[in-house]
Amino acid sequence: MKLSETVAEVIALTTAIRNYWDTELPKRHPNYPVVSPGEDSGPPPPEQAKLRTLLASLPEDEIYTLALLMYLGRGDFRTDDLAAHFETVKKRFARPEAAVAQLMGKAPLADYLRDGLAELAKSGIDVDHLAFTPVSSGS
Repeated sequence: MKLSETVAEVIALTTAIRNYWDTELPKRHPNYPVVSPGEDSGPPPPEQAKLRTLLASLPEDEIYTLALLMYLGRGDFRTDDLAAHFETVKKRFARPEAAVAQLMGKAPLADYLRDGLAELAKSGIDVDHLAFTPVSSGS
């Protein structure tokens, strides 16, 4: 699967998750957005398990690339040195599972990913052709 397809699927799942909670939480919490201790938020949407399964099935570098896109979309950095930012993301999350937990914990993940894709497009970078390894000069 191309990275753009993976990103689209993650966006669709996280959008469904956010829509679910936006609908359910006000029903279950009388003082929403305040959630009082002991109040039941109900079961998670099925898309949450699908997202976790999808992310767990991805190659390590693809998980880190999704995290990179999230941070790019949040405005944490620009597209001028994506290879260095990719290495920073890998160092920040020593294990891919930690990056998955971070991705899963961001309610606005779909927005961040859309914005990250837009930043790449503005810079003329195709998400399906991201490469973070040095290119040899052929000399």
